[in-house]
Amino acid sequence: MSRSFNELIKDFNTIRSYAREFYINGFKHREEFQEKSLRSYDNERRRIESFLSEYTEWEQTAQGKTIRLELKQEPLDTNPLFKLWQTKSFTKNDVFLHFTILDCLTSYESLSLSELTELLHQEYLNHFDGAPTLSEITIRNKLKEYSGLGVLQEIEKEKRLHYQLVAPLSLEKKMIPVLHFYKEVLPGGVIGQFLLNKLNQKTESPFTFKHHFIVHSLDEEIVLTILAAITEHRYISVYQYNGKEAELIPLSLYVSTETGRQYLVGLLHKNLLTSIRIDNIKEVILKEPVEQYLDFQEQFSEKKETSWNGSFNQKPLKKLRVLLQILEGYEDYLMTRIAREQRMGISYRIDQKTVVFEIELIDLFAINPFLRTFVGRIISIESTDKEWETLFINDLKELIALYSPSKEVKIDD
Repeated sequence: MSRSFNELIKDFNTIRSYAREFYINGFKHREEFQEKSLRSYDNERRRIESFLSEYTEWEQTAQGKTIRLELKQEPLDTNPLFKLWQTKSFTKNDVFLHFTILDCLTSYESLSLSELTELLHQEYLNHFDGAPTLSEITIRNKLKEYSGLGVLQEIEKEKRLHYQLVAPLSLEKKMIPVLHFYKEVLPGGVIGQFLLNKLNQKTESPFTFKHHFIVHSLDEEIVLTILAAITEHRYISVYQYNGKEAELIPLSLYVSTETGRQYLVGLLHKNLLTSIRIDNIKEVILKEPVEQYLDFQEQFSEKKETSWNGSFNQKPLKKLRVLLQILEGYEDYLMTRIAREQRMGISYRIDQKTVVFEIELIDLFAINPFLRTFVGRIISIESTDKEWETLFINDLKELIALYSPSKEVKIDD
């Protein structure tokens, strides 16, 4: 007899992988999914359909049925993928103990293990024919679990350990909008969602987001482990989906405001600064404390001023000087924008029509997207990296030729 389908999650990494396939890649047919067996595909598809039914769509094609997660065009005020974190696998005993323990502790201020065990048998189990007898060990393990989760609180009373319900979360009204913003924007936002779930009443978010990078919620467990390692100054072991493993010193977490991608920045072998995309990481394990961690942080603080993004290497600095045409008094909004987005660069005006932007970086290719937003205003470019300069100017020539095919393209290098 085939095993019945169970919609509950045992390993979040499994659902994380499948949700990414359906949400980001999408349109994969059953036969195209190569990670595991076809039965695994069917099981995980059913789980996602169960948890995210209002966002799930499917399409029948000549090749077969394809499934995808579809988010409507109207702005979202909450991340639907948080629902995946509100799932848990459990046994019959788990279900029974969850409701009966909470029911008992609602009626009594606090109970010891022996008192609770006796109450569970007298008030509940004795009313059922053939009901099992639960040992104190089983009940103690559940109490320890719920104490660790913050559902129960351990107190000492009459020289015995007692358990009581943790008081409901109380938040100042002004904190609720803060949590609504935090959970959608900042790393570890799922914590904000959990805190809001603990409130006695549902609250509406005052925010909607035009650029809403929701897929980061699938990586929250990885991110929170990394942040814990940074806070506690500890090594971590990183295991990636491609099979690579590394032990490094975590120094920072980078988040792209353009794509929403998150990057772990750390030191390999105590001297090689590197970055790893968070969504490529399968698992992170905390290791022993790092001696002289603050010294490594200080070195990183100096090094990060030479990188436009999360790209690091051992190459020497390259200088870049760009002349931009920006009219004084008429286009001052562009000066405001440059000041806001120039990061470690500097800018200044040399006359009423011309502004200079200067910067030193280890990798000039990283700044290309920023410079491309000024195409049409660039007067000249000077760089010590001639390879980069040639490629950037050739790209501009090809761009102009694309829109002016009948004209000869001339750009002064």
